[in-house]
Amino acid sequence: MKKHIIADLHTHLNEKKIKPENWWKAAKEKKLSVIAITEHYNYKPKEAYQKLKKIQPKGIMLIAGMEARTSAGDLLIFCEDEKIYDVIELQEKGIDIEKALTIIKENNFVASFPHPYGYKYDSVCEIIGEEKTKQLMKKFGVGVEYYNGMLGSANELLFGRKFTNKIYTALNFVEKNKVTTTLKINKTTNYPRKKLEALAISTLDKVRKGMILGEKANFRTVGSDAHYPTAIGTAIIELKRKPKNEKDFLKMIKNKETLWMGPNIYSSTPIDVIGKREMFEGLTYLTKKTVLKKPSLPKKINKKWVSKRIKTIKRITKKENILKIGQKIKKTKLSKKVHELKDKLDLRK
Repeated sequence: MKKHIIADLHTHLNEKKIKPENWWKAAKEKKLSVIAITEHYNYKPKEAYQKLKKIQPKGIMLIAGMEARTSAGDLLIFCEDEKIYDVIELQEKGIDIEKALTIIKENNFVASFPHPYGYKYDSVCEIIGEEKTKQLMKKFGVGVEYYNGMLGSANELLFGRKFTNKIYTALNFVEKNKVTTTLKINKTTNYPRKKLEALAISTLDKVRKGMILGEKANFRTVGSDAHYPTAIGTAIIELKRKPKNEKDFLKMIKNKETLWMGPNIYSSTPIDVIGKREMFEGLTYLTKKTVLKKPSLPKKINKKWVSKRIKTIKRITKKENILKIGQKIKKTKLSKKVHELKDKLDLRK
């Protein structure tokens, strides 16, 4: 059976406090040949690399990397060894993008724009625009993350889980039910349902745009953007040959010695199959400022409004206190009965 030389070039460890053993276990299960640790600049990227290097198994190459936060959003940086972490300037939050790319070029590091059309606060094309991004790519020889596993699996978060499916089904039911239609409350579900649908479409569009930009890039990288072990290896790049060492691997990436890239079709879980905790975190990230709205205060906060809230709080507090007192009385009565019974039976010491 042919062995596929596959790599995942975007993973995390420290942010979610993943155990290195579990990280490597996931890499083995996905049959990765190469994996890069690209911890966020503010989560001790050097420490993450050293933890993994210490227990690195045979047969899997570890690439030193990090995810910097520049003035133009996130930037993946790779190196053949841990000297990348000695350049402290690259770990400064909001470092000027041109300054960062100049340092990278001087040190012969490899840089790639991750999720170029991701979100407004962390993605290059959303922050500085496509034209400026292309100029930087040309000037500094920057690559592009052609496929991001987290974005690629995003719709699984919205519609591939039983929990979210139930919510979506409930919204549809309320909208079409005769009773809710008669009571004219069916339209209340329109906003969240349509926003979820629009979010799903826009997320797919972000993936599509990233691929189009990647076609014009100097070179392309692919990564799962895994924050949990289950996501590792869900997005891969397949190589034409086995790299001799880390330096050779990075050279292969820059020279486009690759066969294809995208979801891990060699795995039984080509998309990110996640647990409830990860699902809620992902859903929060995806729906940030899109579906969920912060509760707003009334336009006029008058005396009547305040007194009404105070009365409600007092009523709730009073109820809670009564319940607590009742529980104490029950416990006291029970304790007395037990002691009386013990006295009768001469069991009390």
